[in-house]
Amino acid sequence: MRALQPTQLISSPLNAEALSDQPNATQRLLKPLLDLVGNSENLIGGSVGQFLVDQSVFQIPRFIFMGPTGGGDTIRLGIFAGLHGDDPEGAEALVELLQELETAPQAARGFHIYAYPICNPIGFVVRTRSNAAGEDLAGQFWSGSSQPEVYYLERELGVLHFHGVISLRTQNHSSGFLVNTKSDILNRALAQPAIQATQRFLPGSILKAESVADSFYALPKASLQDFLTVTDELDPSPFELHIGIPKHAPQPSQIHGTVGALKEILDSYRSLLSIGQNL
Repeated sequence: MRALQPTQLISSPLNAEALSDQPNATQRLLKPLLDLVGNSENLIGGSVGQFLVDQSVFQIPRFIFMGPTGGGDTIRLGIFAGLHGDDPEGAEALVELLQELETAPQAARGFHIYAYPICNPIGFVVRTRSNAAGEDLAGQFWSGSSQPEVYYLERELGVLHFHGVISLRTQNHSSGFLVNTKSDILNRALAQPAIQATQRFLPGSILKAESVADSFYALPKASLQDFLTVTDELDPSPFELHIGIPKHAPQPSQIHGTVGALKEILDSYRSLLSIGQNL
């Protein structure tokens, strides 16, 4: 069941300039990207929607990086970070990824990457896990939620028909990176190479890739919350991976390890398509 349309939506142009009215923490994170947008041939900035909370307007930013043509159909990949406002690591890694792609766009050859660095804009500003209503957004998708953030993000998932979706979360009780998938093929072809890519930035840690294909629907709700596409509303359903970032790792390892994993996923997925495997 899709989220309910919020009653307090704000109607105004959704563009990069409008993001300048957002709180300082949001502006600081996004400034490097907004500085690039004006002169970039590959990067577009804006927001997917905005809503009103206590007379303040909040936006959910979206950046689209259009990689060079890859020779086949363009792959639409959605990367979502910041569903929990107290997990800034994924948001920072996503900003770093887009900056690196701007300088080396061939890494995104064949992809249009839709990046959502701050999915919970209020939680991000005040550094709380939940949103203004006290809801954990990770548990709100496809359940008829009344939360505006969920409404906008579900709309993106439904309208853009992503080929793949990646969510970035911080793991409080892990010493290394973790990648979860819903498919054994994805585990071997994408998750395991992504994990290997992180080892250069977090040596000596215990790194883990898991497939939950066999017992996926028997998992407790807490496990299902890591995935954004568990619904019959999306047809066809995109492939999905969840990258868990170790909370207590050094910040450079968190950021560079996540970026390394994401780049490896881009490369590995191209290779998977090139040999004609069916996801």
